[in-house]
Amino acid sequence: MSIESPPGIQNGFRRRNGVRARRRSQREEAQMQTSKTRRGAFAAVATIMALTITACAADNAGETGDSPPDTPTYRSPDGTCAAEPLEGVDYDRALELYEYFEEASTGIPQTEPLPEPVAPDTTVVFLDNGSAVGALMWDAAQRAASTAGVQLTRVDSGLDAQSINTAVSTVAENPPDIMISAAVDATFYQSQIEQLEAAGTTIVYGGSANGEQFGLLDSHSGLGATKVNGQVLAASAVVLTCGRSTDFVFYNIPEFSFSQIALDAANDFLAEVVPGSTMRVVDIPVATMDTTAGDAVISDLQANPDTEFFITVADQIQIGLKNKMDLAGIDVPGIGQWSLPPNIEQVASNLQAAAYAVDIAPYTWLLFDEGFRRHQGEDVVYDDWTPWVKGISRVLTEETAADYPNGLFVAYPGYVDEFAEIWGK
Repeated sequence: MSIESPPGIQNGFRRRNGVRARRRSQREEAQMQTSKTRRGAFAAVATIMALTITACAADNAGETGDSPPDTPTYRSPDGTCAAEPLEGVDYDRALELYEYFEEASTGIPQTEPLPEPVAPDTTVVFLDNGSAVGALMWDAAQRAASTAGVQLTRVDSGLDAQSINTAVSTVAENPPDIMISAAVDATFYQSQIEQLEAAGTTIVYGGSANGEQFGLLDSHSGLGATKVNGQVLAASAVVLTCGRSTDFVFYNIPEFSFSQIALDAANDFLAEVVPGSTMRVVDIPVATMDTTAGDAVISDLQANPDTEFFITVADQIQIGLKNKMDLAGIDVPGIGQWSLPPNIEQVASNLQAAAYAVDIAPYTWLLFDEGFRRHQGEDVVYDDWTPWVKGISRVLTEETAADYPNGLFVAYPGYVDEFAEIWGK
């Protein structure tokens, strides 16, 4: 099974037609449940934060008119630039990727029906790492299991080595058909992998970049997907500065392995698209996300006044950042990933340049879909991660952020119906 990006990264995905009318009430109910769940869980995300995060502020993102040679030029809210890109900048390449991710998804990225309907006696274990994002995923997992009609069990794995090893050892004693391990590092249960696979368990390993090290398939939000995310962040930096900036900074979260992968991908993209550009790297410890991260950003930008744009995998650092910038007398825009509702609301209010949002619910359902396919013997291949990432993500600007009341990002509202159809339900 393989899905490729449209030639030239054309907008959107194929939308499956003929969604059954009898499922409309199911979709509406699922959307209401999703909205209620996210309001509560996202409050926890703001304090715990395990995977969520994205974008930063830019009051001067709406500049118009000619800019002096040494003054940064930022893209206006209506998508125009006051000056042409610098000579040698491959602005069209960055714009193509940016615009592809700026468009809303028109369907789930998986369109092929399963080889056969999901059997009701299928057993699925979901490893819950105990984080705020884990809580969001568990809620989505329950709804996916209910739609598919399978038997779902939650196992509390935690995030430390001992608790993960103990949890998976328990799973291995009574192997399920499918084990979904999202953001639970296989380093700490590698001794149980062979035992589970010998028992016929399909291990779906998402949210981690080291799957190949353990012979596991690189799945959603893993290595390949994170590289795409890094490219999107870099392309956004080029487009939002009208292809005229060369001084960037990446606010890295060292505790998150995916942050370094996104950084490397962003660096590679910038090197090709903006020759001669530089991107500094500043570490922002995850423990400071709710306390001093914003102050660290302000101090860094004050110490490096030539910086014209920043990117990060942790949009949370931008919550309330505009006020701090105003007090400091600086105004440097940025974008990050895994935006929280306050980030999206800031973008809608022109208090933040852009956001790169991710919808946890369909991400979780895609992990189930992979598990069902592989359990039924289908060969799952991800040879182009771009459309898969696009299906659950979107770059939001002031205009499009307003489409999501209260900052609740929904990548594609019809995902419940479409998954049910391809699962034979």
